[in-house]
Amino acid sequence: MDKPAHQRVLDLGCLILLISIFAAVVTAEERAGSVTAGPKTETPAIIPVTLGGKTIQAVVADTNKSRGRGLLGWETISEEQGMLLDFLRESNYAIHMETMKFPIDALWIDDRGTIRVIYDDLMPNSGLSYPSVVPCRYCLEIQAGFCKKYGVKMGDQVQFGRPVNQSR
Repeated sequence: MDKPAHQRVLDLGCLILLISIFAAVVTAEERAGSVTAGPKTETPAIIPVTLGGKTIQAVVADTNKSRGRGLLGWETISEEQGMLLDFLRESNYAIHMETMKFPIDALWIDDRGTIRVIYDDLMPNSGLSYPSVVPCRYCLEIQAGFCKKYGVKMGDQVQFGRPVNQSR
């Protein structure tokens, strides 16, 4: 049975309101930008990150879309590469390894640059999620085994350099 005309109009109005709210939230996030990466560009920002006495070049993912995509689509990751998921503010977050093609180390870092949680050798497609456990702003995803090789441990400080724009 068809809905009355006034109900269809009400349903349409609710749908338009929801779309408007979603568009406003997405636009506000994009305008807010990231302290780490600066203004948004078509090419993701690359930021030097130093930990364990070694500097890597990390692709910055600082929007819902880029964080959701993460390392998906990458075939591998070298010891000199990483991905810095910037959640823009400290809170509790989680990552997963669904559809990943290679293992990684994942480091949860607070807004002062202190490593709070380390997950070593996360296997692809494990079906598990890996939470920050404590409020953190960043998750640095790097080559599996990096932390053990360079003696990176919880409580260490991470140094963020100035971002540059280039493709990986």
